[in-house]
Amino acid sequence: MLLGWFSATNAARLYDLTLSEGLTYLDGWSLGGQLTTKHIWDGFSIVSLLDDHQTQGTLLCVPHTGSQSDRFKTAMEERNKRIIMEGQPDAVRHTCKKCMRIYKMEDGEFRKVQAIVADGISIGRPCCGIFRCTEPLQNNQHRFCATHFGRHNICAIDGCELPIELAPKKLRTCADPVHQEIERKKKARGNAAFVLKDRWKNAQVLYGEETPVTVTGEHVDVEDDVEWFEVNGTAVEIFNEQNPGSVGVVEDLDPCSKKSLDGNRKLKTQLSRRRTHNEETLVRPCGIIFACATMFGAEAVSNFLIMLKNAFSIPGASKPEHIFYDTNCDAKQQVDASGDPWFRDVGMCVDVWHFLNKHKVTHEFCQLNCNPAMYPELQDDDGNWFFNTSVAEQTNAWLGEYNSIIREMLPDKYDFFLDEMIRLRNIEVLQRLEREGQCPRIL
Repeated sequence: MLLGWFSATNAARLYDLTLSEGLTYLDGWSLGGQLTTKHIWDGFSIVSLLDDHQTQGTLLCVPHTGSQSDRFKTAMEERNKRIIMEGQPDAVRHTCKKCMRIYKMEDGEFRKVQAIVADGISIGRPCCGIFRCTEPLQNNQHRFCATHFGRHNICAIDGCELPIELAPKKLRTCADPVHQEIERKKKARGNAAFVLKDRWKNAQVLYGEETPVTVTGEHVDVEDDVEWFEVNGTAVEIFNEQNPGSVGVVEDLDPCSKKSLDGNRKLKTQLSRRRTHNEETLVRPCGIIFACATMFGAEAVSNFLIMLKNAFSIPGASKPEHIFYDTNCDAKQQVDASGDPWFRDVGMCVDVWHFLNKHKVTHEFCQLNCNPAMYPELQDDDGNWFFNTSVAEQTNAWLGEYNSIIREMLPDKYDFFLDEMIRLRNIEVLQRLEREGQCPRIL
């Protein structure tokens, strides 16, 4: 899984094709000769948890009763919480020649500079349809969490609070004919032949082999694209555009539908499951992944700043002298407006590539406050950039390949899997840094 983004299903198939040697067992035996996807996931969970407890010097204790699918849930959740509170074991106090520079000032004083690079990746899992609700779903086919479960019986059109229509068949909208027409068009679009052809071409990329067979047309996730409906009288039109991806934005405090300038009503729906917006990663310039966090509503700059402070507030963490982020111009304006002292001695630059290619030269604040050239310590003696400020995007290209495996997971398994992949990747990066003579060490 680490090196080839291998799904559990494909791992089981590979074993059966190459190593099982066609093993057969007598009728009536409780064991079989075929390795299944469930066996792979159980093995992954057990080995990962055993490794973790061995590192901690503790014993893994799981219940002997109950469903096999829930047996490791509590142990996973405990590990997930510890990663949040203590960070990745090989990342918190890491340093090496590629992520820390020692330089000499004009007065002869030696100083050190460390940097962290941030970026978001548009992968996610099913979550509650209530905006910003972080409570886990009880089942990945639900649209709402336990607290908001009653919303399943409320019209799925944003802003409508009427009960759903139950006869002659159960709908997800109320008795309003316009709302029912929206639901009809939504289902028709999901079942349209051209859409099905596109899905067939992209099925292995989007869903792989890990998506449960219980995911039906009713649960097609439309949040891969931005979709809305426009109503003019009783006429309903459906519109969609490609999701812009994960970009830091100023927080939108009003997620509700608005009326368009031409008089048509623009409506959004909650007919399908909502997904978390993105994963935000903090990566050291050497490639060590420092932290990863789930953004629910959007990659809001305010949320990024909170994540950043929390990540470097864990025991042993050392606040970096510089933070690179593709929308640091917005982040720094928020920091300056709030007067937060935590950022007072931290440089907040846009990474080199985005500054050169994505930020306007006419943006006065960005040009005056977020140009990496403002800080001589970011360049080596030959005038080259010392730190790899594109490392987060490069790392996210690796992380994004797991989307087809994780997209239907619930939070406990989702976080556990990503944390474990990050831990294993960090081990691999440390080994590479050692071979390259970069002197990886613990501060």
